Amino acid sequence: MTILSSRPGPEPKACWNTFKRRGLWALTVLGMVAVIALAAGCGSDDPTPLPPTAEPTAAPPTATATAQPTAVPSAKPTTEPVAPTATKAPPPTTEPAAPADPTDAFFDLDRVLNVNIEIAREDWDTLRHQTRTFEDLVEEIEKYQLSRPFANIYDWFPATVTVDGETHTEVGVRKKGFLGSQSDTKPALKLRFDKYVDGQALGDIIERMTLNNSIQDPSMINTCLALQVFAAAGNPASRCNFATVTVNGKDLGLYVHVEEIKAPMLARHFDSADGNLYEGTISDFTPTHRGTIEKKTNEDANDWSDVDAVVDALLDPSDKRLEALDDIVDLDRFLTFWATEVLVGHWDGYAGDRNNYQFYREPDGKFVFIPWGVDDVFHLKDDPNPFDMISNPPPSVLAYTAIPNRLYNHPDWRLKYANRMKELLDTVWNEDELLAAVDRMAAIVQRHSLPEAAPAAAADAERVRQFIKKRKAEILADMTPEPPDWPEPEVPALPEGAVESAALILEFEAVFGSNNSANPLEEGKVAVLHSDPGDVLPPLGVIAGAATPDEQNILPGVGNLASIAFLGYAPDTNSLDGLTIVLPRELLADGAVLQPDEVRIGGVMWSFPSGAVVPAWVVPLTDGRLELEIAGDEPGAVIRGRLYAAAGGVPLPGPSGGSDTSGSEDAVPARLVINEVAAKGDPLDWFELYNASDAHVALANYVVADDLADPTKRVPFPADWVIPPGGYFLVELDKGAWPGFALGSDEALGIWRADGALVAQVDWEDGQSGEGMSFARVPDATGEFQTVENPTPGTENQPDN
Repeated sequence: MTILSSRPGPEPKACWNTFKRRGLWALTVLGMVAVIALAAGCGSDDPTPLPPTAEPTAAPPTATATAQPTAVPSAKPTTEPVAPTATKAPPPTTEPAAPADPTDAFFDLDRVLNVNIEIAREDWDTLRHQTRTFEDLVEEIEKYQLSRPFANIYDWFPATVTVDGETHTEVGVRKKGFLGSQSDTKPALKLRFDKYVDGQALGDIIERMTLNNSIQDPSMINTCLALQVFAAAGNPASRCNFATVTVNGKDLGLYVHVEEIKAPMLARHFDSADGNLYEGTISDFTPTHRGTIEKKTNEDANDWSDVDAVVDALLDPSDKRLEALDDIVDLDRFLTFWATEVLVGHWDGYAGDRNNYQFYREPDGKFVFIPWGVDDVFHLKDDPNPFDMISNPPPSVLAYTAIPNRLYNHPDWRLKYANRMKELLDTVWNEDELLAAVDRMAAIVQRHSLPEAAPAAAADAERVRQFIKKRKAEILADMTPEPPDWPEPEVPALPEGAVESAALILEFEAVFGSNNSANPLEEGKVAVLHSDPGDVLPPLGVIAGAATPDEQNILPGVGNLASIAFLGYAPDTNSLDGLTIVLPRELLADGAVLQPDEVRIGGVMWSFPSGAVVPAWVVPLTDGRLELEIAGDEPGAVIRGRLYAAAGGVPLPGPSGGSDTSGSEDAVPARLVINEVAAKGDPLDWFELYNASDAHVALANYVVADDLADPTKRVPFPADWVIPPGGYFLVELDKGAWPGFALGSDEALGIWRADGALVAQVDWEDGQSGEGMSFARVPDATGEFQTVENPTPGTENQPDN
């Protein structure tokens, strides 16, 4: 059961890298707990969006003709670069000054708001002690398996709130934070003036306030300064200043006041605030992490098609799908957002830790990313995302997540990223003005912090200064003479006792739906016909059913999967050991024979020590064959058959091993045949494939190109294209649809397996496939190619009479 893909992938010996990179070690629900706990506890201030900062005070960087950044719609760029400051840059002399925003006064950096909260003492005690524990997180993950956003655990309480002498009663107050910013002595807070009184607002204009405790930032400088840099670079970003907070007469000290990402903020940066706003908390545009994305606007419309369009585009590595990605995500503006995240060291943001970001799409527009939760910045982390098995990332880039990784691994977009970063260094990263901003904010913090917090704040402010002084030089050095490669995941050493290679033959009978059994070890029947090594698996039970979200990770991008899991208790190691295979549910059919290169199936072997929440080891299967005598995917359906499986590159045991390779060590058995080509088809060029095997061939396991030498031109077949045994399959080449190329009069055509092995090819010269003719194998499927005047698309080839 090779872990297969619809795009070029690694050789079997590299499957462990691929497996770790995709997070497939999390075979059980509990396996994801450590991932989320780490990311949530390392700088994540709130599971809900944190506002971006003040409007841009500098012109967006000037870009090359191929990567022109887009200015924030509501902010006109100045003609000269302006370093980030708390005040707005003056408008260009050629444009009339925009009317002042009356809410600006509440975010003036020189104004430290005085917030006094009077709340029933029992309500305050309840509010400040509401918290999310690690055990709570485990329980939530067990129940929902990352299929939905994390629950909002905080309640609103009424209070009387006075801000700079203006008093309002019946104001809603609640705690905020995920894990890292939890505190019962200085909780982060949200205020809603209109929670209980419609239309109530501070100064008649401010309905909400976000007050961050910044307990992960002793300097208290990170958030406001980072948001200013984001804004100066041309990103939509919240405004930010400071506030002192007193509750029931007790001084809680200095807080960071950040603008909420709500309709008023969106209206300042976009033409419309009526679009779709989403927040990411341990979220990404992959099947694994898509479920935790939270919709923040238009929640009643259960329409996620725009997010799903991003996920679908990223599953396909072709340039055609990269164009589709650009149709839904403003990739030029994303370059600026991404580069700014890296520039300020926002390792706990989207590009690093899949965390702390929001993205917004105006009606009929493209997604634009918005920074959030930037309290843990201005320092680099050696291992921002350890579960992706990449440590010490290059200082000039983070590309852990789906969009950055896709772009950075494309040579043109890598160059665009590097150019954008250099432009930001030239236009935004002015060390003198940034250091002046640090001094200005540090002075505010010293004047208004509690005495016990001031020394730590002063010391930590020096960390920010040192980061600013060295950042430009280290980025330029890292990108010279060319941008660095993004490192491949590291291959961890398997622990003692791990299975490095194995060969198995199992006969089994399971019932679909038994994976919900309370006693899975007692389910099904398994006979071990062959096992090398002999103790590779303990006495087994077997369960089957719809694949869980974690099991779906074994075949990312393939929907509606079933799983068959063999498992047992090994008393000598006190562990639960097993083997899991997954396959599309529609392939569970009587008499089906499924094996690599022919259908999309995948599998792993694993071992969980007693009491462990993550496996001690996980090894992908590298070859296999599944023979089903009877099967179905309805609840209670019996699944009976035989499994041949190999891990670690050892030969597959049984009848499917040692396949004929036609005398060539590197050859691939001839299952898929290019049978006929029409280079001047009417109305479309086309080619015909023939399945010469006795099993179904899933074209999703192959890529195709009209160039035998350039791997970048290869595109995958659609995931649902399957050829039955002895079947013909006609592929019409529509430039406006799939795959986006046509055949020339003097050209070639090749088909490759997902691991890069060439399985079929043909080339022809001018005149061999002219108008009204084709270039076809005669005799059908086995003969040499020759020109025929009577093409036979989709049927057996016939020689000309």
